[in-house]
Amino acid sequence: MIIACIQPKIHQSIKKCYSEIEYLLKMLIDQVAKIDIICLPERWVPLLNDISQNIQKERGENYSFIKTIAGEYQINIISGAIWEKRKNSRKPTITSYFINEKGEEVGRQDKIHLYSYEKGQFEPGNELNLFSFNEYFFAILICFDMAFFETPRLAAENGADVLFSPTQIREEGMYNWKIYLQARALENRIPIIACNSVGSFNKRRFLGNSKIISFVKNFISPSKLKIVEGPKDSGYIFDDIDLKFPKKIRKIRFNEKIEKNNIKINVINK
Repeated sequence: MIIACIQPKIHQSIKKCYSEIEYLLKMLIDQVAKIDIICLPERWVPLLNDISQNIQKERGENYSFIKTIAGEYQINIISGAIWEKRKNSRKPTITSYFINEKGEEVGRQDKIHLYSYEKGQFEPGNELNLFSFNEYFFAILICFDMAFFETPRLAAENGADVLFSPTQIREEGMYNWKIYLQARALENRIPIIACNSVGSFNKRRFLGNSKIISFVKNFISPSKLKIVEGPKDSGYIFDDIDLKFPKKIRKIRFNEKIEKNNIKINVINK
């Protein structure tokens, strides 16, 4: 599967953000003949101080832009994260759409683990979706969903072959983020595609450096990671990743797992 991450710089104008995504998409398509799926970062539009001004109606302007370019360039796109208010919801939702090469919505994944200020502003998701693509399945884990072992493990145990993670990791969190991604890939023996935001807002810097993490074939024990990293600026990365070999070593790893309920806990006092 040929995977790509596009990490556009966030401008103050939404139209400029749209233009940069399309510019990078054209460059990428010119360089790579056939791309299966492109992933965008969690945030790729400006963040205004008034949170309410950042929230769109369900399937609003940002959603329509992604649908349009997916159909026009005949490419499957994971939309990053869109803040939207649904008719019957109490609070807005952070969600990521999967749009196919015909410009059709296949489905969406809501952010399950809300981070920091998001807890008071948004409604968390409570369902984890698996998307079929050709002979494989993938899950979308938005940013903080990758920081907990349960969500990636649930996806892998239920048939996901690859995990996509649109993220918004600021400069101070980059070191931890890299460890999280490698740990999740290794403990589940599953490739991970993490696309990070680029730009500065609210006195915070976002450095991109997106990652495509896969496995070097025939390295079973220990497994060997292959990591392609993006620039610390506007740009993109891509890689042709093997999904059959990780499936083999994932089966081995899960057969080695011991159910936590079968492990007795003893508290020993001096």
